[in-house]
Amino acid sequence: MQPEFPSSPSSSSRFGKPRHAAQDFAQARLFAETTGLQHQRQAAKRVAEHARDVGDCRDLLSMLGLANLPVSTAVGVEGARR
Repeated sequence: MQPEFPSSPSSSSRFGKPRHAAQDFAQARLFAETTGLQHQRQAAKRVAEHARDVGDCRDLLSMLGLANLPVSTAVGVEGARR
């Protein structure tokens, strides 16, 4: 004889709509990539602010692995206007 368990509603009806793991993963990955790019951009800006000259800036960015950032990532709209 097996124990009787009360039937519980499925997780999809409990939370309103079914969860789609692939969509959740894609959204989380996009958020992580966007956040990563923002951090890289901020780091590149700080390096540029404190570098002694262009060569120093390039060396420091290279040490941080930021030497090959796309221009649109390394220099924001504000920097392009100056």
